[in-house]
Amino acid sequence: MRGGAGGPSPRAVTVPEGGPSGAQAQGTKPAEGAARGSPSPAALAEAMARAGRLLAGRPRSEAELRDRLVRAGLDQRTAAAAVERLRTLHLVDDEEFARQWIEERARTRARSGAALLAELEAKGVARSVAEAALLSSGVDDEAQARLVAEWALPRLARHAPEVQGRRLHQLLLRRGFDPAVTEGVVRALLPPEGWD
Repeated sequence: MRGGAGGPSPRAVTVPEGGPSGAQAQGTKPAEGAARGSPSPAALAEAMARAGRLLAGRPRSEAELRDRLVRAGLDQRTAAAAVERLRTLHLVDDEEFARQWIEERARTRARSGAALLAELEAKGVARSVAEAALLSSGVDDEAQARLVAEWALPRLARHAPEVQGRRLHQLLLRRGFDPAVTEGVVRALLPPEGWD
């Protein structure tokens, strides 16, 4: 896994083109009169090649990949067909993406479960898939909040306890932690004069 905010670590991806060879697919447009239900082999090959380059950079959700392909100039039908093909090849999988995202973000960014769910939803992962991944990850909001607080406390040490408590409380709330969890962590780490 790669550290940092970029998401789960990339893996080497070789995407079968699903159509003519790469040289044939380069610069080709869908054939006139191509079947309305499916993209031409050349268009699908181009979409698969683009998707492979995107996935080589980092894992992506199905919706994120589809959106990127459309923004790159491919039509919706071709982008959807490419993502479906990648799903059948097990090269894109929202359940695995969500699991990796939660594992990495919890380890490197110490986010609350609610914040992790919101991040995954913003990437187009279905709420039910994100919730299942969060549940199976065992991420503990109180432990995550404590990590954030312990990281922040040395920088707050020069302030009076009441200022430390207020800033720590605000930081934890911004990270998406529940007010009750936030209050409990502040009370556990600071003397009573920093509680309010």
